[in-house]
Amino acid sequence: MQFKKTLMTATLITIGGFTAMSSANAGETTSSFGVSMDVESICTIDAAPVAVVLDATAAGKATKAVTAQTDLTLNCSKGSVAVIGLTPESTTSLDGTGTLLGGNLGAEEVAYKLTSGSGGEGGTAWGTTTNTVSTEKFVDYATAITTPIYLTVTDDADVTPGEYSDTINISVAY
Repeated sequence: MQFKKTLMTATLITIGGFTAMSSANAGETTSSFGVSMDVESICTIDAAPVAVVLDATAAGKATKAVTAQTDLTLNCSKGSVAVIGLTPESTTSLDGTGTLLGGNLGAEEVAYKLTSGSGGEGGTAWGTTTNTVSTEKFVDYATAITTPIYLTVTDDADVTPGEYSDTINISVAY
């Protein structure tokens, strides 16, 4: 019987000790950590302009009425304003003027001008420094802005018959 009492006492002391230990550890502690993310500005060409094919014209005839249009569609970060520059490879001109090259040894030229409005004189002349065209502020990235590009021949086609061409490089600052 003494053995049972001793066992019972030892058991109660052990349980009491655990209870005392758990109540001693019953406090709470807190901590925290930060969360951050950089959202970088972005601007992408959603739809590149399609190649412009000007109407055929007879050699030696005035061609100033020959105009064509293509569109540049951009998606940029919310609040961004895209500044678009166009540079003809033929002239590397900063004022939107270029030349279609072809004819005899690819050295004959037919002059043209890039503008943001139709008819060659309408709108702003495209360039890459002072002559640039800007979009409106983007409402959000998912809402694209389309900007028309007009190409108007500004010279007579008094050149050797054949195909004349040029490439226009696009730059977008945002």
